[in-house]
Amino acid sequence: MLKLPTCPHCHTIYRYGDVRRELNKKVSVCYNCGKKFKPSKKKVWILFLIIALIAAIFDVFSLYMIEGLSFIGLLAINIAAVTAGYLLIPYAVRFKADK
Repeated sequence: MLKLPTCPHCHTIYRYGDVRRELNKKVSVCYNCGKKFKPSKKKVWILFLIIALIAAIFDVFSLYMIEGLSFIGLLAINIAAVTAGYLLIPYAVRFKADK
C-alpha cells in the first residue's frame, strides 16, 4: 500500500516532492510521456483513518496502563501520529488515467 505512485501510462515513478506538487492539481501531465492523469486521494483517507484508530487505541491503553500520564503526554503522542501520517501522504496517493 505504501509506495510512491507511478504514471498510469508509462509507469514512471514520481519522487516525493513531485507527488506533493501534483496533489494540488486536478489534472496533471506526466513529465515523461506527456499524458494526463488525476491524483487519487482515496487511500490517503484510509491511511489517516488507520492512524486515528491506532492513536485512539493507544490513548485508551496508555490511560489505563500508565498511571502518571498527563494530557500533554497524550497530546504529544497524537501530534506525532498525525505528523507521521502527513509525511506518509505521498506514499498513499495513486495516479489514475484521465479519460
